[in-house]
Amino acid sequence: MNIRGAQRGYTLVELLLGLAIAAIIVLPLADMLRTGADSARTVRSRFDLNAEANFAIEKIAARAAAATGAKAPDAATAPTEWLKRLGFEECTNTRELMEGASCSQADRNAIVAANVDKIDLSMPDTATPLLRIALTLSHPDVAEPVTRMRTVRVGAYP
Repeated sequence: MNIRGAQRGYTLVELLLGLAIAAIIVLPLADMLRTGADSARTVRSRFDLNAEANFAIEKIAARAAAATGAKAPDAATAPTEWLKRLGFEECTNTRELMEGASCSQADRNAIVAANVDKIDLSMPDTATPLLRIALTLSHPDVAEPVTRMRTVRVGAYP
């Protein structure tokens, strides 16, 4: 019997060569997967910001449409005053918009929007009471902030 024929398997050199070839093939794929995951995270963050902005605008618009006795507040305090009239409060230190709670309370269920950069509510001088709502949200994973605007007739729904 031949001793050489009885040995089956790979030598150490063959195994190391196979690992080197596999590494050369897999390393670019791993970089491509990492890039894809980063891109997916960015798209997901942008999608979440859009959904959050739309939700907050709809909440504010619904409250404004149900509001009665619409009279334009002082121009300097208009956004803050309108938010308070509608039952919202902007927490600038935490960048959150709260509904039915104050910024000093720790009620996480009252948060309507997080990552709020700017919220502007104004009432143009028109015969019908209109309220313009502009909301800007941003997130570190998203390059550009998301801005949503809407104009609603105040007191349109009883």
